[in-house]
Amino acid sequence: MKNHNLTTDQQQKLQDIGINLNQIRIAKNISLDTVAANTLISKRLLGAIETGDINALPEPFYIQALVAKFAQEIGAPEIRFELEPKTNSPENTDSSPKNRRRYWLNFQLRSLHLYLLYIFLVILSVKGITTLVERPVIINQTPSSSPIANPEVASEASKTTTPVNPPVAVPQFISQSSNSETVSVGINLQERCWLKVMVDGKLAFEGILPQGTQRQWTGKQEVTIRAGNAGGVVITFNNEQQKVLGAPGQVEEITYTVN
Repeated sequence: MKNHNLTTDQQQKLQDIGINLNQIRIAKNISLDTVAANTLISKRLLGAIETGDINALPEPFYIQALVAKFAQEIGAPEIRFELEPKTNSPENTDSSPKNRRRYWLNFQLRSLHLYLLYIFLVILSVKGITTLVERPVIINQTPSSSPIANPEVASEASKTTTPVNPPVAVPQFISQSSNSETVSVGINLQERCWLKVMVDGKLAFEGILPQGTQRQWTGKQEVTIRAGNAGGVVITFNNEQQKVLGAPGQVEEITYTVN
């Protein structure tokens, strides 16, 4: 890449910056491959910055951004490559119509511009998808009861209302703790799973948790765990017993109590 937009002082300053970046990177034992992987800047451009190879670098505006990103990655954010106008004469100021026309005539859309735009869009898309996939869907609902003032109305309503069948679940399992004043139950999710946790008769949690989640609940009397995918739940009881709650895809419920 030919570059004829830098003054002699700016070229010398860029070479000094490149030497400084190279020394800092080597002192911290950071390879160019690592910097290239983390900044998405090609190793060839990073090498050109360190050696001050003007002909291998793009326009000065992009050199500024590349140097800033390079310095940030190796822990030297104070290093900057600032552009200064070549002269203060009115003829060469950026505001003059002549220079504005010259800038637009000399500007060319290079492949590097499209590459940087493509990388930016990819990073933005990946972050958006990761946020949507990994965000747990938590549904905390407190059971509500509607008091009925008139027992006769309740009796008539029970005759006319179609009974609602509760979800079919696996029979409840009860495990007794030994000589303990509290009961502590932990879970380690091997797969994404829906959970409902009751501690001492109160709802402690209800919702969907992602794979890899680890939680623990402690109760004074009992802890009940109900899972929609029992095969993906590993339960720890009082930090001693570990077991898979049930078969994959099966609904299981288990209660641990204090003697």
